[in-house]
Amino acid sequence: MDNEKRMIIWCRMWNEDPSLAHDLMSGDCPQWSDRSDVLDTVIGPDAQERFVAAYRARHVNVFSPRVLVDAGDRFAYLWDVRKPDGQVLTGIDVNILKDGRIGENWTFVAERRCERPDPGPEAAGRTDPATIEDLCRGWVQLRNGRAELAKDVVTDDFAMFSGAGSAGDARGASGLADLIERKAGTDDPPVFTIHRQIVVDPSRGYAAFLWTAETRADGASVGGVDLLAVREGRLARAWSLTGARPFRY
Repeated sequence: MDNEKRMIIWCRMWNEDPSLAHDLMSGDCPQWSDRSDVLDTVIGPDAQERFVAAYRARHVNVFSPRVLVDAGDRFAYLWDVRKPDGQVLTGIDVNILKDGRIGENWTFVAERRCERPDPGPEAAGRTDPATIEDLCRGWVQLRNGRAELAKDVVTDDFAMFSGAGSAGDARGASGLADLIERKAGTDDPPVFTIHRQIVVDPSRGYAAFLWTAETRADGASVGGVDLLAVREGRLARAWSLTGARPFRY
């Protein structure tokens, strides 16, 4: 099974068939949800099947995959979920494989939907993995207040989607620099650090990584995720979702 199929089947598991957990997950696979501890005790496919079946009895949500970031032994993807009331939200999952099955999972859901069309195949193209990793690290420096780096890290037509609301969106290098400067000028701007390993997909020109945002004043932290699209050596798109709790692993 390749990662595109895993992405599709993971959505089908939630949409229609909880037993698909046995095709996807390792026996000791933990999960982490950005909003609550509801999945903290759901370990492995048996517990997952029971949880999803009970969840579907209360909520009939429909998940649709959007953008895949495939690094072989790890993958991430952007998705939408349609709720029973018709509301649609965008989310991101990050997964690490263990012996051909998902061995760790992190899931994030935004407070709204990203309405911009996803980049088409013509916008991708192979990019050197080292270049993508450098861009990710430059992106973290930007997030930590280095607004002057925007012109070197992102394209002129760059677009950023913030899961928390449109006030966190940005357009173009100058718009991103303005956003970074405003956030850096707040009372206690958080410090961002990469959590675990970057998911790098050179053939598609995508990357994704988990991050921790820690406040300087009291050391409180939350987990987040960014999914990035690369074009011609710079970042052209970003989807950024912030969790409400710290990572467990």
